[in-house]
Amino acid sequence: MLQSMTWLANDKIARDQFQVFSQLGDEMRLSMDDKRRVLLLSDKEWSSWSEFCQDGPLPAAPQLPVMLRRLGSASYRLAALAEHRATRA
Repeated sequence: MLQSMTWLANDKIARDQFQVFSQLGDEMRLSMDDKRRVLLLSDKEWSSWSEFCQDGPLPAAPQLPVMLRRLGSASYRLAALAEHRATRA
């Protein structure tokens, strides 16, 4: 039971982080293909992770810890770029 709760919590964290990244990408007017490339995902991996975010199963690749690092790094870079652009305007 505890392991099931841990999996659910991990899924929620991953979905939330993907949503933050997607919102930042939308604000930066990135295309879906640009978002995919920022996360270093193949078309198939992007499709699997997009399905996951719509309550699909957790993709096997890239593994969750790797994906969370990619999402965190990409979100940070997009937020820094957006802030830089805002201060220049």
